[in-house]
Amino acid sequence: MPASMNVRGLRRAYQRLRQQLSAVDWICQGSVMKRSYQRSSENGLKTYGPYYSWTRKVANKTVTVALSLAQYHILHSAIARHRRLEGLLDRMCRLSEQAIFAITRGVAKRNR
Repeated sequence: MPASMNVRGLRRAYQRLRQQLSAVDWICQGSVMKRSYQRSSENGLKTYGPYYSWTRKVANKTVTVALSLAQYHILHSAIARHRRLEGLLDRMCRLSEQAIFAITRGVAKRNR
């Protein structure tokens, strides 16, 4: 297959990924958690919670924030979108590398 046809296929695949990229809504890094605690009481175990939190790295420090239920749901979706976005960008990088090496000449090899 000629290189120009291969590059056209790479370009089409890249354009499809760009379209998916433009549809991405709010994104956030980190992770969210839903926790409940049980403690002994005079009447047996008592459950406290649920409590919601968001943990992420900021300037190489772990930061945790307490959340409301509504914030938990929104951040849960935003984190999932961020992970999908990272996958899209990874595929775009691989396609870009293939296209760049297909359309440009490399370094001449030495004959031994």
